[in-house]
Amino acid sequence: MVKSRTRPRELLLDIFATMPQGQHISAQELRDRIITEGGEVSLSTIYRALERLSEQGEIRSIMSARGQLWESVSGEEHHDHLICTKCGLTIEFHDDLLSGFGQSVAERKGYIYQESRFDIFGFCKDCKANLDSGTVSQVLQVLDNVTTMLDEGKRLTDSAARSIVNDKDRSVASSIERTRKILKQALDECDRALDVLEETM
Repeated sequence: MVKSRTRPRELLLDIFATMPQGQHISAQELRDRIITEGGEVSLSTIYRALERLSEQGEIRSIMSARGQLWESVSGEEHHDHLICTKCGLTIEFHDDLLSGFGQSVAERKGYIYQESRFDIFGFCKDCKANLDSGTVSQVLQVLDNVTTMLDEGKRLTDSAARSIVNDKDRSVASSIERTRKILKQALDECDRALDVLEETM
């Protein structure tokens, strides 16, 4: 049970100490946990305490699809993050290719190096698979619309051609105008399909 007179700093440090390594938590989730354990604290107090702990080097934040998240830095080796911009999945990793890169860049630019961290944003495997299937469905639907429009355009041009040959119908210009509108709509749909594809590349 949390004692109501416990300072927010100590409450937060206790929570971070019991969290599994690699877990990241939001300010709201921290507040909810304190309240669940019987404490009382405002969200603004949580944010102030988080900022102080960050300044003291006890914790650090990362930005993710879930917003600003916090993690403990005590007793852990340096790591970087892969963050899914769709679901917020955050994976910690260490890669020798990145070791020393931050320091090297800082020194070349005339900075005194303190630390560096890389947060790499993209789509996790599951979100990429969902995105791929969603994109395919969207594009197929658009192309199906285009096929329907082109069929209607062909029907109208065939009708116009027959009218010209037989000289029976004076509505040729109207059929050609309707065909032009349909073809323009089909081109607009093609542009939409290209937009969907470009968004995922």
